[in-house]
Amino acid sequence: MEISTDSQGTIVFKGNLVVTNIESIHSEIESLLEESSRYITIDLSQVDEIDIAGLQLLYSLKKTSEGDGALHILAINQSIRDIIDLSGFNIPLKEALP
Repeated sequence: MEISTDSQGTIVFKGNLVVTNIESIHSEIESLLEESSRYITIDLSQVDEIDIAGLQLLYSLKKTSEGDGALHILAINQSIRDIIDLSGFNIPLKEALP
């Protein structure tokens, strides 16, 4: 899993957002969040696979940004959107989804 930020500060995920990568992803995200505002924008258009751990990470990012910020998912590919919908995470993430 590659994580980077683009010129607008959007956090871009590329690869698999799954349990085997989640610990390293969480560490990278923490350092990026320390440098950014509470308004978190992420791009999931290059994510190939997501599991429950990845979905929980997205929910955690949403909870982290609540109050004085917001989570916004800028882009998402259809297969990942389908998994979010089928898992029921579309409900708690509804404000963040495109």
